[in-house]
Amino acid sequence: MPYFKLLLLFICSALFSAQSFAKVDVNILIEDGYYPLIINAEKEQGLAFEFVKILNESQHEFNFFLNTLPSKRLIKSVQEKKFDALFLMAIIWLPKSTHSYLTKTKFSVTVANELYALKENALDQSYFDNLDELTKAGVLGYSYKFAGYNTDQIFLSNVHKMSLTRSEVHVARMVLFKRAEIGIIGNLASQYFKKTKTNTIDMNLLYKSNTPDQIYDTAFLVNQQSSTITANKFDEVLKLPMVKNKLNNLFKKYGIDSSVKPW
Repeated sequence: MPYFKLLLLFICSALFSAQSFAKVDVNILIEDGYYPLIINAEKEQGLAFEFVKILNESQHEFNFFLNTLPSKRLIKSVQEKKFDALFLMAIIWLPKSTHSYLTKTKFSVTVANELYALKENALDQSYFDNLDELTKAGVLGYSYKFAGYNTDQIFLSNVHKMSLTRSEVHVARMVLFKRAEIGIIGNLASQYFKKTKTNTIDMNLLYKSNTPDQIYDTAFLVNQQSSTITANKFDEVLKLPMVKNKLNNLFKKYGIDSSVKPW
């Protein structure tokens, strides 16, 4: 009898220990097409996937996983509160009705929507003075200050002579191939293009406006109505020495370290 009691005690103890050390799942939403955070969603390539891998291998409390969604589905999921956190977003990108239950981490990355034209067309900064008259290329679902943050495709096409595509890679190509006179490219994407030699985007052929369309501080936006993780706890994880060191190396790898605020 004592043998069976000891065996039962051992089994219960093992089960309790397994439950104690089980990681808590954290559902992070990210917009598909967010370059270079998402380079290829199907192949799980991009900074965001490597970022989450670092978080998961460097601590034992949480299991972070990415859920990539098109812009409209992401916004719907946020409105339905079916998420724990959003990957590096600005709260202004989301409907005002969602702002009350979102809180941001102190960790942040500066994102700027920059205006680019072909050097052969833009001799100086005055080229950007008559923006309304120029054809433009942007990313589907993104909001732009010059358009009053209106994301409607028909409105942008009719009023702002704007064509929309899936990512800044295609935006840059549209300008290079003379399918648009102005391309709105995020600073993270342009920094990555300059850093890597594995793409067909030659930023040396493009001329940048000194005045970006808009500058944002992006952060992890945490759902306050989720009991999974808080913004403060997220910051604690990001400040872990092993995590911080690996993330700094990751940012340098993608050439965006200058846009990451010290944390």
